[in-house]
Amino acid sequence: MHVVIVANDTQGGVQPYLALGVGLKDAGHDVRMVAPENAAASIHAARLPYASLSGDVEAFIRSSQAVAERGTLNAMRVARREMRSRIVGWTEETLDAARGADVLTGGVGGMVTGVAVADRLRVPFVEAHVQPVGAPSASYPGPLFASVPRWAGPIGRRASHTLSELAMWLPFRDGIKTSRRALGIGATSTATAGQPVLYGFSHRVVAVPKSAARPRHVTGWWFHDAPRDWAMPPELEASLSGSGPVVSVGFGSMAATDPGETGRLVIDAARLAAVRIVLLSGWSGLDVRDERVLVMPSVPHDRLFPRVAAIVHHGGAGTTGAALRAGVPSIVVPFAVDQPFWGSRVAALGVGPAPIPRKKLTAKALASAIGWALGDAGMRRRAAELGEHLRAEDGVAAAVGVFARLPKAR
Repeated sequence: MHVVIVANDTQGGVQPYLALGVGLKDAGHDVRMVAPENAAASIHAARLPYASLSGDVEAFIRSSQAVAERGTLNAMRVARREMRSRIVGWTEETLDAARGADVLTGGVGGMVTGVAVADRLRVPFVEAHVQPVGAPSASYPGPLFASVPRWAGPIGRRASHTLSELAMWLPFRDGIKTSRRALGIGATSTATAGQPVLYGFSHRVVAVPKSAARPRHVTGWWFHDAPRDWAMPPELEASLSGSGPVVSVGFGSMAATDPGETGRLVIDAARLAAVRIVLLSGWSGLDVRDERVLVMPSVPHDRLFPRVAAIVHHGGAGTTGAALRAGVPSIVVPFAVDQPFWGSRVAALGVGPAPIPRKKLTAKALASAIGWALGDAGMRRRAAELGEHLRAEDGVAAAVGVFARLPKAR
C-alpha cells in the first residue's frame, strides 16, 4: 500500500508521524512524508522518501515575536494570517507529492491540506491525531480549552470539546475553501467518511470514548527514538554522572520574547532549588552561561529523560509522552494551544505538580515545583509506575496494524 503522511508542523510535531512512517515502511508499505523543509534532515536520516513544503517554519516562529507566550487566541490569529498565504501553495505541493497514493494520513496540520488532496485523488484520508481531536467526553476537557472550572462539571468539560473544535478549524476555514476551489472540488469532503481514527497517545493518559460512527484506536505514543549508535556528548555525560539531582528544562519550538530574561529565570530557579539543569535550547534562542546550567541545542528525549530527576517542558504532545515514558515527574509550563491540556493531564494523574502557565512563570514558582517533584515520594512512585506501563506499549505497531486492516485501495 502506498501511504502518504502529511505533517504540516514544527520539528517536534513532525516526529510522531516520522515514527509512524518508519513503522509502516518496516511493515512493507510504500511511504512518503510531506512536511516543511525544516524536517528534511530527520526524515532523510530515517531513509523515508520525502517531499518538502515550501517555507521556513522555524523562521516564521522566530519572527512571530513569540506569539505563543501571549496565549492560544493570539497563536490562532497569527496561524490564520500565516495560513492564508501558504495553504493554497501547500495544497498544490501536497497534491504533486501524493499522486499514486492509496491512502493519505495525518493530524490536524496534515488535514488542512491533505483532506482536499485525498478528495481530489478519490482516495481515503485516515485521521491520525496526537491530541484527542473529535473525541468529546465529559471525563476530560477539550484539547484547546483545558481550563474548565471545577464547578462546570461534566457539562462544562463536554462543552469545552465543542469550543476546541471551533477554535481548531476556524484559522484554516477560509484557506481550505480557497484551496478546494483551486483543486476544482466541492466544499463537502468524503475522504474521511467511514475511515478509522488513530490517536497516538496512551489510553492510560487519555481515555478516549468509543464511537458508534467511526472506529477509534488509541494506540499508544508514536516515538521516534535515537539510533542505536547515537553517542552521548562527553560534557552531557559528565553532568548526568555528577553528584546531586539534574533536571531537564526545554520548551521545544516555543520562541521566547526575551531569551535573556528566560535564561536568568532558569539560573535563579536552579540556585533556589539546589539542582543542576540541562537546558535544551531548541528554537528558543536561549544561551545561558552558569556553572549550574549546561546548554544543549537538542538531545534525544529517550536518552536524556530517563537519566534526570525531573523534566520541565512546554507540554507538547510528543514531549509529554516522552517525559511520562521516562517514569520521572513532569513540570509542565504551557504556552498555548494543546499544551495546557497535557499539563492538566499530568496533574490529574498525579505524576507532576499543577502546570505553571508561561505568563506566570517565575524563578520562585519553578524552583518550588522542582522541589515538590523531587520530594514527593508518592508522585515519584506514580510517575515510575506509569512509565513502566508506557514502555510496555508499542503505539507504532498498533497503528500499523490498523493500516493493515484497511480495505484495499479504490
